[in-house]
Amino acid sequence: MATTNNIFCGICEARHMSKAATFWCSECDEGLCMECHAHHSISKSSKHHEAISIESYNKLPTTITKIVNYCHEHDMIYTNYCPHHEKLCCPACIPADHKSCTNIQLLQHILKTAKTSALLHSIELSIEDIKSNIKDIIEDRQRNITTIHDQRQIYQHEVKQIRNKVNSYIDTLEQKILKEIDDAENKANTEIKRLIAKLSEKTHVADNFVQNISAIKKYASDLQAFIGSKSIEAGVEAEGKYLHSLTKDGRLDQIRLKLNIDTKLSNIESTIESFGTVTSKTEPPLVVLKSGKKKQAQIMSVVPRVDLISVDEIKLSKISQFTMKEKKRRQSYQIRGITVLPDGKIILADKLKLFIVNNNGRMDKSIYCQTARTGPFDVTYIKDNEVAISTSSGIQIINIQTMSILEIINTDGECAGIAHNNGKKICCVKSKGIQCIQISNKKITTLVTANDYFDRLGISVQGSKLYVTNFDNSDVNCYTLEGNHLWKFHNTSAIFQPTGIAVDYNSNVYVASYAFCSVIVVSSDGKQFKKIISIKNGLCQPRALHFDETNSTLIVANRDQPIYLYHVS
Repeated sequence: MATTNNIFCGICEARHMSKAATFWCSECDEGLCMECHAHHSISKSSKHHEAISIESYNKLPTTITKIVNYCHEHDMIYTNYCPHHEKLCCPACIPADHKSCTNIQLLQHILKTAKTSALLHSIELSIEDIKSNIKDIIEDRQRNITTIHDQRQIYQHEVKQIRNKVNSYIDTLEQKILKEIDDAENKANTEIKRLIAKLSEKTHVADNFVQNISAIKKYASDLQAFIGSKSIEAGVEAEGKYLHSLTKDGRLDQIRLKLNIDTKLSNIESTIESFGTVTSKTEPPLVVLKSGKKKQAQIMSVVPRVDLISVDEIKLSKISQFTMKEKKRRQSYQIRGITVLPDGKIILADKLKLFIVNNNGRMDKSIYCQTARTGPFDVTYIKDNEVAISTSSGIQIINIQTMSILEIINTDGECAGIAHNNGKKICCVKSKGIQCIQISNKKITTLVTANDYFDRLGISVQGSKLYVTNFDNSDVNCYTLEGNHLWKFHNTSAIFQPTGIAVDYNSNVYVASYAFCSVIVVSSDGKQFKKIISIKNGLCQPRALHFDETNSTLIVANRDQPIYLYHVS
């Protein structure tokens, strides 16, 4: 076999001449010049050989050009093929290695369909599958990176919250002990000052004794001096006893303050050795490669993170409810969208504003949205402090920290429900359908086309599927992210005029029925349903839903409040 560089004619070389080859015969395994090729093509032994140009030969991969048509062991041309061993055989190979093999075939018959056989087509399909699987796996890993990033932000916030809680508690303890020190000092000072005041009075008494004695010496008669001295002596003795009593009853004891720091605080380094522990755990993969020869059998499939459960097993327990109160609010509320931030705060999209509240309903801030005439319709969390809202003219990206509009993306129609998925916004656009908007380049792709009579409202994305409600048609539809329809749930005795929609990690679909004042849950295949919240629970024209995967919490908002929080188990 010759190399692909400087290929010479094999026949000419045998005649001791160097002549560049213009053709290559793989069966002869040698190059041919123009003249030798002419003889080669009419020779009885080689006229059926398929010689190719050197240019074409040079385009073959090295692994292919190294293939030879003769047996290295016996130095004979391959003539047969053994299906049992899947090997080429020369005439000497058959009696040596394939005596007991049946169905040995002529190689020339096998080679006739080599390029048109199903094998190459199957291999091509398998290669396409491999490339598709690699692409999907990369996307899955990138989603995993995004999930880890979101978890990191959540945990960082949790650490800060705990730190603030600890700081607040330590501050409280500090203020308490400082007050106790002050109180102890004040008490000691009061006792000592009271004694000092008493002793000051005793000083005046002693001075009077001195004055009286001096007067007796100068002016008193002898009788007066005798009796007066006895009286003064008794007074002095009484005062002396009083002073000695101060020692006996402890009023002259030295008062000292003493502070005993709790050993749990003073030895906090040994008591608490770390803020916590950080580990990474693995869960069953969200993607599984199915093997098979056919293309449709070798695809990526989404696997639920936990075993699928029946909707009958889903239980809701009410956590709380709250009603926002805003000063000088003259208009009724119209809550139309909900999303949850990594720190647990809830964002509510009203017809005029975005409200950011704690899960106990305490208002954190409100953002007035200077949008088109319909105001914000829905809201979805993107990253950090960024959210996206849908309006009558398009999508706006808002920084909730600075309360500023970062970007405006115009759409050819009013936007309703909106969801975020891997740098893309998926939105229901009136009279257009479900559209995917790439944030990086603003490219808009229509996934599902809608006619003018369909008014899709709510939208939710979970895994590789998207779910939408159709208000006018009273149904729920499930699609792939490419827009392929998977199933439809239509039962007007269960839901009528559906609005908000949310999906849990088991792909169970929660739908708000605006007209029936209820919430139902639909199974992941769209075949089963169950009413889980009704007007008896306080629902009145429920409009917005959101499922918080972090806390397994379903948030439900009436059009004009209240907002309800349920734990899903």
